[in-house]
Amino acid sequence: QKYQQGIRDRARNRIAGGEILRVEAHPIPEHPRPWRVRDRATLIGDAAGYVTKCSGEGIYFAAKSGRMCAESIVERSENGTRMINDRDLYDYINKFDA
Repeated sequence: QKYQQGIRDRARNRIAGGEILRVEAHPIPEHPRPWRVRDRATLIGDAAGYVTKCSGEGIYFAAKSGRMCAESIVERSENGTRMINDRDLYDYINKFDA
């Protein structure tokens, strides 16, 4: 609520006279998930809990983790000639967590 008020204060002149139709929010995960790989699926970005705790910023981490995951898949699949498994996806998790 403190951050929401700060945004309202900064935008006050631009939204003067407007009305709030609906307030929506989605909880931002503050810690990496206990599991981020299951079978041949893996979580990246916000879904994996990769966000800055104080601001909720996650775009950088979403892009970084997505790219790292894709690079790991290409490498571990030997450029698409081999089907990956969950152990291959842990390669990305281990690199991100390092």
